[in-house]
Amino acid sequence: MQKTKLYFRNRRLSICVIIFTIIVLFNCCDDNDIFNPVMDIESFISPLPRHTPIPENNPLTSEKAELGRLLFWDPVLSGNKDVACATCHHPSQGYADGLDLSIGIGGSGLGELRTGTVLAKRNAHTILNTAFNGIDKDGITHPLNSPMFWDNRAMSLEEQALLPILSKEEMLGNEIHENVIYDTIVGRLSAIPKYRQSFQQVFGTDSIHVDRIAKAIATFERTLVTSNSPFDRYLRGDRTAMTPQQINGMNAFINVGCAECHGGPMFSDFELHTLGVPDNPKLPETDGGFGAYEFRTPTLRNLALTAPYMHNGMHTSLIEVMNFYEEISEGDDQVINEKVSGNDIAPLARALDMDEDATDEIIAFINALNDSDFDRAIPVRVPSGLPVGGKIGD
Repeated sequence: MQKTKLYFRNRRLSICVIIFTIIVLFNCCDDNDIFNPVMDIESFISPLPRHTPIPENNPLTSEKAELGRLLFWDPVLSGNKDVACATCHHPSQGYADGLDLSIGIGGSGLGELRTGTVLAKRNAHTILNTAFNGIDKDGITHPLNSPMFWDNRAMSLEEQALLPILSKEEMLGNEIHENVIYDTIVGRLSAIPKYRQSFQQVFGTDSIHVDRIAKAIATFERTLVTSNSPFDRYLRGDRTAMTPQQINGMNAFINVGCAECHGGPMFSDFELHTLGVPDNPKLPETDGGFGAYEFRTPTLRNLALTAPYMHNGMHTSLIEVMNFYEEISEGDDQVINEKVSGNDIAPLARALDMDEDATDEIIAFINALNDSDFDRAIPVRVPSGLPVGGKIGD
């Protein structure tokens, strides 16, 4: 009898201990608990490679990168000699410009303080990490087959570097026809001894032509890499690099379906998708139609440095972006842009399993993709003698 009483006493004690433990664990649960941990994270998202992909026909050298830097900052490449590549891709703005729509030709000032009457049609992409555009989930990329711009109209940094020069709103202006602007620029550069010397040093002859200009600028852009974010360090083995909330958000990011489009090392599938973002009222109305609202999935890296968001800068904060996707996921009858029906919106966006409780965690995770350690060097002067970066000063 005594043994029986002792058995039940110990059994009750064990049950009490179990119940107490469950209560303690339940009460300790908070926003820092891991949200449905994803076991094979790197099949969805992964760190950037440590080495930048370089095309065989344009090897990277420090001399070529420095020539590219000078060209990037020199407004001599623009029709009116008042806009440089750096005007809309400035290091203080995360190599974007902080505007919903870029202001190129005829503008003055930097970032949000820039004013002008001629607006570009798109929000400026950051140039940071564009060396990895086109990279797939296995980390494979082809630098001469890498989608550029919001509509993927260029397929390499070399091709991309020359196209803004042809845009009237960005760098061309109205004074010089696009058919002769390249010859005009080559003539300008050839008349500057410092550029002839630099091209001689980099390419072996002082002959200047657009192909070499593009290669130099592309080489400089390939040096603008941020591959040491908290997320990158975390997946490389530093388990203290991200906070519990960010880890929770990382798992939620995958679980709700964000990684279906924003996957891989660059958090982009580089495909064109229709989302139906509201039109920017500063732009002329479009008639819509097939493909009119298709835009490339942008990278999510360094978003803290590159607001506002979307192809036309219509969302000023990450919470606005999250709310926008929540609207999309609520059903086919949701009409955000009257020119885009719910059925035209990308199926993967409509299939998102958004969770309001996970919004803060996902945003925290996206902030773990920021890396402010990148080349911010600005030339003291450029060979043309024009204002460095164009009309961006006082």
